Amino acid sequence: MKLSSVFLAMATALCCQGQVAVTTGQFNNARNGANTFETKLTTANVNTQTFGKLFTRTVDGYLYAQPLFMPSLTIRGVTQNVVFAATMHNSVYAFDADSAAASAALWQVNLGPSVPAPNPATQPEIGILGTPVIDAIGQTLYVVAETLEGGNIVHRLHALDLLSGNEKLGGPVLIAASVPGTGVDSQNGVVALNSNEIKQRPALLLTGGTVYVAFGAAAEGVTPYHGWILGYNAATLAQTFV
Repeated sequence: MKLSSVFLAMATALCCQGQVAVTTGQFNNARNGANTFETKLTTANVNTQTFGKLFTRTVDGYLYAQPLFMPSLTIRGVTQNVVFAATMHNSVYAFDADSAAASAALWQVNLGPSVPAPNPATQPEIGILGTPVIDAIGQTLYVVAETLEGGNIVHRLHALDLLSGNEKLGGPVLIAASVPGTGVDSQNGVVALNSNEIKQRPALLLTGGTVYVAFGAAAEGVTPYHGWILGYNAATLAQTFV
């Protein structure tokens, strides 16, 4: 298994004091890649003398999902800033964001066996591909893992406790759906979600009490496939629409 690293960088003179939570892909629901609440970093302190890589953390697979950040979480009686990383080996890690000496994860969970990739030379496995999303108030991290179970590819939505990594809300739930349709792989006028043909690439979205999960093609130019958008109740993990 090829190991990857989480790189943590910040203005060394500032550490993580007053940092703003990063709870979703590309910083906000507009997906514009801008942290508009940043107040610590300026053109004066982002330079080769005071800004750069502070330390790394080793994880068990490739990182395609964006790491997320929550300040001031109390884990095992200690309040600290925390970085969350999710890997293609289906592992989720919580790391101390400030201390270079704290190399061990605050917690780590594995969400099931990953799926061997068609081209292991460039991408050995598929697991957690889309960026998770955090409910800061409910202290829950929602994440979709692709797993190989009994020779079949499946996707499950997990709700993890931010402080322990334990499953919440009765999760995980199997992602399954069907709609009326006449696509190439429809049967009796119904198109069913086929986990063998799709990948959960987009970052998860949490808004209005709903967790949005979207799927696209398993590989570029490979058909048949269908794009899917599904909604799940953030409090119960019940599927609300397809």
